[in-house]
Amino acid sequence: MSTKELLEYCLAKEGAYIDHPFGDDYPVVKVKSKKSDKARIFAEFYTLDGREIFTFSTDADTALTLRMEFEGSITRGWHCPPIQAQYKSTAYIDSVPDELLLQLADMSYQRNLEKLK
Repeated sequence: MSTKELLEYCLAKEGAYIDHPFGDDYPVVKVKSKKSDKARIFAEFYTLDGREIFTFSTDADTALTLRMEFEGSITRGWHCPPIQAQYKSTAYIDSVPDELLLQLADMSYQRNLEKLK
């Protein structure tokens, strides 16, 4: 799966839109609340050491399990502050199966959508 395909998958979700709060080379996908103007980032895309990466969020237990099962392919959120590090993870897009990338995007979307309620 390419970064473009994963980005398009994320953008197809209800309430999702692209934003660039960290600069033009760093697209993020946010989900907007149905009840207010609040929004939350659920997917972040960028290049690190020449490789395309995707940052997403899950619950702490799932994040730890993924990092252990996919050691070297899924790591602690690359740029995340310590308080978010237990929930945010970064995946190397070329090292993670396509189906799992889609599942991770779905989990992150759902998690952040629920936090907007």
